[in-house]
Amino acid sequence: WCSMSAGYASAISFTAAGIAVGASLASLAYNTFRIAERQGSDLMMAETTAQKLETAAQKLEEIYAAAVADLSAVRQELTATAELRQALEQATAIKLKGELQAPSTAAAFPVNVEQSLAKQDTAAEAAAEAAADEAAVAEAATEAAAADAEAALHARCDSLFVEQAFAPLLETLTAALSSGRGAPEQLLWRAARACKKLAEAEDPKSEVRMEHLRDGLEYATRALEAAPELGAAHKWYAILLGTRPGSTADKIKSSFAVKQHFDRAAELDPADPTSRHLVGLWCYEVARLSWLERKAASALFASPPEATYQEAYTHLSHAERLEPGFYANNRLLLAKCCSEMGQRQEARDWLAECLAMEPRDADDRKALQEAAKLRY
Repeated sequence: WCSMSAGYASAISFTAAGIAVGASLASLAYNTFRIAERQGSDLMMAETTAQKLETAAQKLEEIYAAAVADLSAVRQELTATAELRQALEQATAIKLKGELQAPSTAAAFPVNVEQSLAKQDTAAEAAAEAAADEAAVAEAATEAAAADAEAALHARCDSLFVEQAFAPLLETLTAALSSGRGAPEQLLWRAARACKKLAEAEDPKSEVRMEHLRDGLEYATRALEAAPELGAAHKWYAILLGTRPGSTADKIKSSFAVKQHFDRAAELDPADPTSRHLVGLWCYEVARLSWLERKAASALFASPPEATYQEAYTHLSHAERLEPGFYANNRLLLAKCCSEMGQRQEARDWLAECLAMEPRDADDRKALQEAAKLRY
């Protein structure tokens, strides 16, 4: 860089000197002709002087042309060197990987660098897109695997319930809850259901039964807190709330909450016959309260629970339409409602359909035993 600058300065200095000499010679020629004209000097001497001046002027033009050429070359070299330096600094700044193709000329080098950088950017973008696609595929696969595992867990739990293996079912559910597998609300309401079934197998006054019911209500409460819009959570919370021991006033008070959660369960899961059956059962139990019980309820509450056999029949028949024969007790209650409303023939028809069912669990066996004792 220093040698380049020195050459540049020398060329400029040389040009200035040439221009100064030319100016002096021109001034000399002018004065000579003026003297010859004014004093009548020898013409030959003037011509000789003019020839010398012409020769000197030609040499001056040659010197000037050479200086201009040198100056132009210096400028081109400086420009090419600056471009080369800029390209090298750019390549170093971005830490260009790989070997760059050597340029054939200084001017071609920046073009090659730009092309290499463009190719590298394109490759980087393609690699980023490929990595993003791979990440998305991996995430989708993980989610699908988790969903499959959760579905398999639910299927296993429901299979144990159908097999009435309630103790292994509860163990499976508590283990899954402890490990954090699956949606907790789906496990919690199933655990509440398992506790209710385990309680039914115990003596009505045993502490083990009460412990199962307390655990079941706790599971149901947690399920409802985790998923307020889950019909199964409302259903099993209401079922276990209705089994809680207490005074007559406590039971009447809790009956309002029980009805609200049964209604909500039927609203959230309109295709579930059990939820609709439970609304009908609540109406039936309230409709059959004795006069004394109604008076006691009126004394305790300004607006005691009210329902009719017709309301109970409407909900129970709705449940039967959703899934005919899903529950022996539903047909038994339909027979009882019809009997209370004086519809004897329809009561006998429902009773016959109930007795024609094959029992699938303890609830069905209990309903069939009671139906066999009825005469309409």
